[in-house]
Amino acid sequence: MNLKIKILSCITAFLVLWTASVFAQEARAIMQKVLDRNDGTTEVSRQKLSTCRFVKKNKRLVCAESPRVKVFDSVRKDYGPNQKDTKSITIIQKPVSEKGIGFLQYDYEKQGKDSDQWMYLSAMRKIKRIVSGNDDEPKSGSFFGSEISYEDLETRHLEDYQYRILKSVIYRKRPCWVIESLPTPKRTRKSNYSKSIQWVDKERDLVLKTLLFDRQGKPVKQIVIGQVENIKGIWVARKIHVTNVQTKRRTTMSLESVMFNVEVPDSFLTQRSLSSDTFREKHLSRLNKSLKKE
Repeated sequence: MNLKIKILSCITAFLVLWTASVFAQEARAIMQKVLDRNDGTTEVSRQKLSTCRFVKKNKRLVCAESPRVKVFDSVRKDYGPNQKDTKSITIIQKPVSEKGIGFLQYDYEKQGKDSDQWMYLSAMRKIKRIVSGNDDEPKSGSFFGSEISYEDLETRHLEDYQYRILKSVIYRKRPCWVIESLPTPKRTRKSNYSKSIQWVDKERDLVLKTLLFDRQGKPVKQIVIGQVENIKGIWVARKIHVTNVQTKRRTTMSLESVMFNVEVPDSFLTQRSLSSDTFREKHLSRLNKSLKKE
C-alpha cells in the first residue's frame, strides 16, 4: 500500500469515527430532551388497564377472549433539587374483588440507584418488596398481571445506555428520529432487554413507539403511544398499547382523567397508604375531586 492510499485510509477511518461520535452525542441529547420533557411536578389520574390474548384479523390485532379490565387511581410527585426524584402510588378500584391492591414506587435521579418498588396485596394484608434474585439479575413479574413489567415502569438513567440515530422518518404524520439504545455492560446484567429502538417525535420530545428485544436479541414487545393530547401545556398520551409478540398478549392503558400540579401531601406517598384503608381513602377522596374539575 503506497503512502497516498495509507493517508486516504486514515482520513476515511477518522471521518467514520468522528461522524459516529457526533451522531452518538446528538442521539444522547435527543434522549435527554425526552427525559427533561415537562410533565408537571405532580399528577393525579384515573386509568384503565385492559389485557387479553390477541389474534390478527383483517390486518388488525383483536382480543381472542374477554379482556381482563382493571381501573386504578394513580398519584405522582416529583422531589429533589432538580425535581428528578419521583414517588408514585397506584391503587386498584375495580374490580371490587381486587380493590385496594396497590403499587408504590420511588425513582431516583442518582446514577446507579435502582428504583424501589412495593406491591400491597389487600387480601393478605401484606406489603411485598419487589426485588431481583441478586444484584446481577433483572426483576421478574408484571404490573397488575398486565404485559407491562416492573422494569418498564422504572425511570431510565441516561448514563445506562449508549445511543445511536438510525434514521429520520415520518411516523403517523409526525417527523421522528429513530434511535437505538444499547444498555451498558453493567445495565445489561440487570435488564430483561438487550436493546430498544425508539421513534422520537422531533417537535414534542415524545417517544411514539418503542421496540424491545429480549436478552437473546429477539423482538419481545412493542409499545405504541396513541391519542396524544396537550393538557395545559403538557403533552399526554391518552392510550398506550403494549404488545408482547412472544406471549401473544396485549395490554392497553387508557387515561380516563388527569390533572397536573395538584397539591399532594408527602405523607400520602408512603407505605401507610398501601396498608391503611382509612388513611388511603381519605386522601384519595380529596385528590379525586380535582379530576372532576377536568
